Amino acid sequence: MRVPIDKVARLSQETRNYVGCKLLELTIKELFVFRFMQTDPNWSNFLYDEAARQFNLIDFGAARDFPKRFVDDYLSHVACANKDRPGVLEMSRRLGFLTGDEPEVMLDAHVQAAFIVGVPFAKPGGHDFRANNITHSVSNLRATMLKHRLTPPPDEVYSLHRKLSGAFLACIKIGAVVPCREMLFQVYEQYDFSNDCPEVLSSSG
Repeated sequence: MRVPIDKVARLSQETRNYVGCKLLELTIKELFVFRFMQTDPNWSNFLYDEAARQFNLIDFGAARDFPKRFVDDYLSHVACANKDRPGVLEMSRRLGFLTGDEPEVMLDAHVQAAFIVGVPFAKPGGHDFRANNITHSVSNLRATMLKHRLTPPPDEVYSLHRKLSGAFLACIKIGAVVPCREMLFQVYEQYDFSNDCPEVLSSSG
């Protein structure tokens, strides 16, 4: 029997960790391997078959592809999660989040939001998603960013962040502990960057 991912919260911790790993693994591969993502985070679109230990994704009506250059830069942006403020600002300008003329208060809020979103990927080992509410922490910075933003985010970001937020919220809901950094680094090691894209991730960071 297949159940929506939020119902997995009633299962064992081992199962919840397994499902969280599969969800984050799929999300990472959708963007950085396939460059094609199902972007509707509705929990009923993520079904788990406990008997078969299979994770199923349905409803591709909101699926979209992502340009390679955007994916190159976004992977380097995520890699700056280990408190690399200059790296976050550089990659944010490359991606189009920033123009370079923003006031310091906007830069501070933007960098802090990037660090918060990068928390699951910042340190080796299992990340306990119930230990901090990432989406709530980012929402506290939203007013500052809306007030001082000089340019809208790139089009690709709206659907991508909707999916990432949904994946994080699902892992929070089921109480999963996931080795996010190791999963990201496994993809990063095999990633074919464009020639001029910096490589800033360290497996030991």
